[in-house]
Amino acid sequence: MLSALWLAVLTSHAAAQTQQAEPQRIVDIVFEGNDTTQPRVMLREIVVKPGDLADGEQLEASRQAVLDLGLFKEVTARAEPVAGGVRWVFCVKERYYVLPTPIFDAKSDGRYRYGAQLRWSNLWGLNHALRLVWDQENQQKEGIGKDTQWSAGYYAPFVADSPYHLGFAADYTTQPVNGDGGLYEEQFRSAVASISRTYSDGPASQGWTLGGGVRWQQQRTAGVFAPPAYGEATAPLLFVNHRDFHNRVYSEVGSSYGASYELADDSWSDYNYSSLNLGAIRYLQVGDTAHQTLHLIATSGLYFNGPDGEEHYSLGGANRLRGYELDFMEGNAYWYGAIEFARPVWQRWLRAVVILEAGSVAARPEDLNGDVHASLGFGLRLRFSNFINFQVEAGVAIPLDGGGARFFAGGV
Repeated sequence: MLSALWLAVLTSHAAAQTQQAEPQRIVDIVFEGNDTTQPRVMLREIVVKPGDLADGEQLEASRQAVLDLGLFKEVTARAEPVAGGVRWVFCVKERYYVLPTPIFDAKSDGRYRYGAQLRWSNLWGLNHALRLVWDQENQQKEGIGKDTQWSAGYYAPFVADSPYHLGFAADYTTQPVNGDGGLYEEQFRSAVASISRTYSDGPASQGWTLGGGVRWQQQRTAGVFAPPAYGEATAPLLFVNHRDFHNRVYSEVGSSYGASYELADDSWSDYNYSSLNLGAIRYLQVGDTAHQTLHLIATSGLYFNGPDGEEHYSLGGANRLRGYELDFMEGNAYWYGAIEFARPVWQRWLRAVVILEAGSVAARPEDLNGDVHASLGFGLRLRFSNFINFQVEAGVAIPLDGGGARFFAGGV
């Protein structure tokens, strides 16, 4: 009798343990704090759906996937028991999505640039992005006056909840030129439209993206002393990239790499050209200190044929080869590589950086085999978590092939 009672107790306890250990089903997925962002933007990053079995690892992976959108300065997640299973609740703290900023840069040699830009992220709560820029620049190049530029761009991901994205951009620049015969005006216009598709077996914004589009560009000249313009070109373009990149608010980890190719032919354009661009980045967590990271960066570009006298790539300045003056090397082929080490100092939003950079530019792709320059930089990098992709840095960089240290400052 006593043995039977004890056996019943043990059986009941084991059954209770089994019942508690059984995974529960997700009944609902809800969001809190998203005053602007529409739930469907976040839902497509979550790889489970109501009716699936709940799992703690999946809950954390989904929280990170929502944070990877870059729209929020904080994302927390919890599972709440409800009738029939659990409800997943994601609480987000949204960033400011409209960011107007001035543009100003002045150099000791008389070069200067000023203007304004507007970045509007997460339009309509759908993670669309708009960028408007106006600026004027005097590059102190012989025979070239102060140029004026207007540009606009719009990017719409996951149109109508599909895996397709649309992108549009336009640019207009005008500058006075003092040529051999006299003064004239040169104008540049360009526009690009693209469509792409993401292939992902996880969060919708990660994985492979394949796309294509068309770029149109035109050069005109005006004035009594103006030389003939080289006209316009229309180039179909193709691009591919892969993204496995994760946002940690004050730093990132992961990788992204891609390539693009475009081609214009004189059978449908005034001139022919082709260009190939490659890029790869990898950000690694180093040690146990939060936001202490190592960055590996490599980019390259090759531009073939095209109008004489045009140069499409440059190195030097606040973002690439910081130890050298702005655009100190220009040409139609380049490569660039950098290793960065970043470590928080005082606060998470302020990091000290050490930057080792190297690169080369050539007039033609076939000449890209020498004239390598390198610099070593030390500085501070400040990230404003209330805004999207708003980070600035300042420091000193030393060219490794001789020359004095140079101060650099700018956005990253």
